[in-house]
Parts: sequence; structure tokens; C-alpha cells
Amino acid sequence: MANTLMELRLRYDDFFRVERFNYPERIAAAIDDSIHRSRSNSSKFANATSSLTTPDHPRFRIPLTELRSFDPRLVNSLIRDPLRHLRALEASAHDVAMEERPGYDKHDVKVKVALGGPVASRPMSPRELASGSLRRLVCVEGVAVKVSSIKPKLVKSVHYCPQTNTHESRTYVDATDPQLGLPALDSTGNELPDKRVTITSTAYPTKDKDGNPLETEFGLSVFKDYQTVTLQEMPEKAPMGQLPRSVEMILEHDLVDRMKPGDRVQITGVFRALATASSGQTSTSGVFKTVVLVNDVKILGRDSSGLIFDTEDIRMIRSLGKRNDILDILGRSICPSIHGHDVIKKALALQLLSGCEKNLKNGTHLRGDINILMVGDPSTAKSQLLRAAMSISPLAISTTGKGS
Repeated sequence: MANTLMELRLRYDDFFRVERFNYPERIAAAIDDSIHRSRSNSSKFANATSSLTTPDHPRFRIPLTELRSFDPRLVNSLIRDPLRHLRALEASAHDVAMEERPGYDKHDVKVKVALGGPVASRPMSPRELASGSLRRLVCVEGVAVKVSSIKPKLVKSVHYCPQTNTHESRTYVDATDPQLGLPALDSTGNELPDKRVTITSTAYPTKDKDGNPLETEFGLSVFKDYQTVTLQEMPEKAPMGQLPRSVEMILEHDLVDRMKPGDRVQITGVFRALATASSGQTSTSGVFKTVVLVNDVKILGRDSSGLIFDTEDIRMIRSLGKRNDILDILGRSICPSIHGHDVIKKALALQLLSGCEKNLKNGTHLRGDINILMVGDPSTAKSQLLRAAMSISPLAISTTGKGS
């Protein structure tokens, strides 16, 4: 098997040149789509200031089934050491992109590769991620329960010294950087076996080596989009009587804002343990925080916006809306297999429909959300009623205690 970066690049270049896969056209199409999106965004914000983030990186998808049909041993090596293979894959894809679209990287934009899962015979759940999966390519399915806001993350800062009239730059590498731990690259793109990419200091420079003050050139500095997502085990796949487990996902560049809370997704990425400092974990317990560095996002289920209603459905909804006993009908429709509890069923129906948001004249804001509290003896169908409500709402999430 190929071991060096150059050998891996040549092997993946042969894969991209296979005629039946037609990857040159797929890479060119990804670049064209990225350019079109960038032009659309620039036209929307023509009067705004320039963005701090770099333009979107073109990303095209490689199903692992196609790569496995080309070379099964290469796929096995990719699963065991994904970060090094992804470096070779993206370098080979960049060479093909330069042939198809010369000069596409003039804004320091490089083509990205998304590996389509599943990696094994079936996707994993967050509960199955253990130490044996560290630094390996994994495919995880679950429900997005917490999605952070998109924040710009500093990649390279540029500083100007007024006294010496010179510029200097600094590149930052943290524990979530995909290049961390890999051999460093020289100016020609070859690996330096005696030098590794390590975590850099997070101290922001304010003076140069001679003590002269520095001014930050924000327009020349490079940022990237950064987002974290908490992926929770699907409720129907959690063992009976146990809390659903979750894992944190790191999304960067064009992968951000691809999902919202409640979405059922399939994530392909690298399972990694994080060190908090350049010297390693600061705690002496030997326990590390683990995350998944996301490489590809596939939406399995979204909200009700994709539902299709025919003419008969619309006629039935309008006729029911004119009836005075509509609340009784909705209450009887929730979990009809459970007898009684009419008031609780009506409360669940009102909660699913939500209330009306109000803004009073004195400036008071009243939310339209409805909360209910069910208290009762064991085995009185409390959980079954909540599960019935969860099956009606596409974005509902089942949580219990610490699982929330």
C-alpha cells in the first residue's frame, strides 16, 4: 500500500481519472456552483462592508461505494487514517480542478472533498462511539438537538507595525484543526517527516520581537465559519429505560448552517479526542473530551414543510376548522388507544398548535409557547401520551432529566 503523501496523491489521481465516474466534470460543476453562490451573495450585500470570512470552498461528494469498487484496500486505509488520506484526496482534486477551471483558487480557495457514508455496513449511533473509534472515519446518525450560532474563527492574522512600516502574519492551529498531528508541508506541498503540525499559542500578538506596537489588519486577516452541533441518539434506537446519549459535532466552512434543531441527520466525519493545550491535556485524570470533525452532512428528515396535501385533505381541514367542537375532535385524535384523559389530550393538542404571540401597549412581550406539567402515579400513560405527541410533531425531541 502507498505510504507517502505523493504515492497517495498519485493513487487518488488515478481514481479521479476513471472515465465511468466522471469526476472532472463533477469537480468543475462544484466550482461553478460555488462561484454562482459567491456572486449571488455579493450582489445581495453590495453596499455592505467586505466580509471577514473567506469565500465558500467548492465541495463535491465521493460515495465510499465508488472508491471501494476502485480499490477496497485503499478505502480500508482511508477509514483507519482519514485525515492523512483527506489531505491527499483534496490535493489530487485541486490538481484536477486547476485543469478544468484554471485560476479558481485566486482567492486562496481550495476544493473540498465530502465522503458519503455509511462507512461500515450500517451507520453508528452516538452510544456506539468509543475509544476504538478514535482517529477513524465514522458515520453517525442522530437528531440535532442543539445548534450554535455561526461564528468567525481566526485562521491567520495580519499585523502592521507603524514604526518599521512592515507587515507580519501568524497562523493559528487549535485542537479541532484537521491538520493537527500530520507531517508539516513545505512550499512545494511535500511532507516534512521530521516536523509535525502542532497546536499554536492562542496569545494574540500586540508587539513585535523588538517591542514595537502592532496594529491588526482585519481586512487582510483570514477567518472561517465555525459552528458546533450536539447530535443526540434517536429516541426509538435508545435502549429501554436509558437516557439518550449525545456527541458534539464541529462544522466549518460551507458545512455550517446545514441543519437546525430537530433534524434527523447522517454525519460522516473523524472521531477525535481534544487536547486543551500545546503540551497536551491539562487535567491529570487522563480523560479527554471527544468530538466529531464533520466532513459530510446528509439530511434524513426535516420539518413539515415538505408535506404534500391533496385537494381532499385541504377540503377536510377547512370543514373541520368551521366546527365548534374542533378541540374535542383533536383531543380524541391524540393517542386514541388510551382511554380517558380527555383534558390532558386537549392540553397536548393546544401545545402542539401553540398560542398567539402578543405585544402589549406597555411594551410587555407575551410568548405564544404553551407549557404543560403532567403529574400522576406510575403507569398512568404519561410517557405514552408524550410519545404520541412526539410522533405528530416532526421536530419534537424526547428528553428526560439530564438528557435535556
